[in-house]
Amino acid sequence: MKRLFTILSLAALTLVATPRASAQDFGGTTFNNDVLTFSDLYNLSFTAHNYGTARSMAMGNAFTALGADLTSATLNPAGIGMYVDSDISFSPMMQFTKMKTANSEPFYGDGPTRNQPFSDHTERFGLSSAGGVFTVYRGTGALTNFNLGVVYNRIADFNYNSLSASIANPAHESMANFLCTLSNTDNLQINDDGRMPFGDDPYYWGSVLAYKNYITNKDDQGWYIDRISPDAEIDQFSATEVRGSIGEYDITFGMNFADIVYFGASLGIQSLSYKRSVFYGENYVYPDGNYPSGEEMPYQLDYMNYVQRTRLSGTGINLKLGITLRPVAWWRIGVAYHTPTYYNTSLRYSADMWAESYSAGTNPDGFDVDNNGYIYTNEMSPIWEDEGPNSWKFRSPSRLLLGTAFTLGNRVIVSADYERSWYQSTRLQESPIWGLDYTDINKQVFKGSNTVRVGAEAYILPFMALRAGYIWSGSTLRKGFEEIVATRRMPQQQSFITAGLGFRFGPTVYLDLAYQYNRTHYTGHQTFYYTDYSVPENSFGSRIFDDTLDRHIAVVTLGFRF
Repeated sequence: MKRLFTILSLAALTLVATPRASAQDFGGTTFNNDVLTFSDLYNLSFTAHNYGTARSMAMGNAFTALGADLTSATLNPAGIGMYVDSDISFSPMMQFTKMKTANSEPFYGDGPTRNQPFSDHTERFGLSSAGGVFTVYRGTGALTNFNLGVVYNRIADFNYNSLSASIANPAHESMANFLCTLSNTDNLQINDDGRMPFGDDPYYWGSVLAYKNYITNKDDQGWYIDRISPDAEIDQFSATEVRGSIGEYDITFGMNFADIVYFGASLGIQSLSYKRSVFYGENYVYPDGNYPSGEEMPYQLDYMNYVQRTRLSGTGINLKLGITLRPVAWWRIGVAYHTPTYYNTSLRYSADMWAESYSAGTNPDGFDVDNNGYIYTNEMSPIWEDEGPNSWKFRSPSRLLLGTAFTLGNRVIVSADYERSWYQSTRLQESPIWGLDYTDINKQVFKGSNTVRVGAEAYILPFMALRAGYIWSGSTLRKGFEEIVATRRMPQQQSFITAGLGFRFGPTVYLDLAYQYNRTHYTGHQTFYYTDYSVPENSFGSRIFDDTLDRHIAVVTLGFRF
């Protein structure tokens, strides 16, 4: 069944930076993990086209005009027509990623898997490119040759860990108060027997878990907190672990007309895999050990931990068309257009919360207390799945690529690309939530993005080439939204520095090596926030954190031409 759109609460999915008619907003990285937000759609659509074979990556993937590489199937399929021999290759890679978080104290909590230390860096092995292009026709007429290919190229990579911590916050700026405020705002109820079912809307499962762990409580006057003193200081720890990628399988062809005009097309089938674990922990500390007495507060929270797990999987489809002109032997001009990619995505969500309280008095409610006076609680949600007719359907931006390449004396190649991507055209087309639409938000927040790729190759020896390149991708946020704090952190400006070597072992075997360094700046994020537009002084939230990602990639390509 489709969920109803909770207008006031899900307003937090829209835009934090601009007040709207809704009275309250709830959001943050620890919230709305059961849906695709507009920032999720952006993250899943964002790419700088920086993956491929080791040769293309070493040259900054500036292959829109250059061609004759498996990456051409993803960038400009006209380049498939430039092959004069059949070619198969395989390109494994190794990634080293570190996320640096500004405005954060050291992180001391446990990770998303209980009792597992959490790190802000990852090492991942994967596949950058693989496939083959086969010459099926050679002629002497206008059509010089016709090539077919089946190619895999990685389009995007989501692997990173992020840590943040904030110490000695006031008691009202806590996740407990956030969930209590949400329960009061939407007037959540408990059953006559005192139980609170999870229900069929995971939007409220955090509030349900808080009640089941005795972090919040309810009486005739509404929801309240009775295990955290107003004098308590809150130490907050948050960790996000993201895993996954988008890989594209291209069925592609390219034609060569008299070595002057090349035309190609690719049908792209994309495979999306994305997993996100969001851990949040709070420790409740009293300065100078001034704990409330048992008469004042019979039960006192020591800590709470909250984990949410989101998994997305799906497929997308697109079409790419390209043409390359070679007016003289040493100069190439390429143009390619990529249609939007249309995705059909399923979502799986679950949550887990556990807490520890101290029985400071006579244990009037008769809880199971250990020998040291502590009460341990743990509650897990059911698993929510949006799939089949209730899946999430969206489209990513269309793209236009222009490129030029020069060959100097058959020993040096210089190439350059320009790419325009229209992120404001990203659309949520269908969802399990009635009335959910991000069209206006995307138009307000995002703009067309410019990406420039340049590369060079020089054969310093007849069998060995030296390569280098650079990629720059500009901001996608419109003026006035550069400092936006949305439900998810979003990548903005990117830069890549690339280098590599190529070796030819006779006419059939080649080995290429590439190194790529990437730095990505993200928008700021909060672990949670509550905004009351009618009474602004009631608003509260966590500290704003800023992230910068550094990624090192090493790629090896082994290929055979025949």
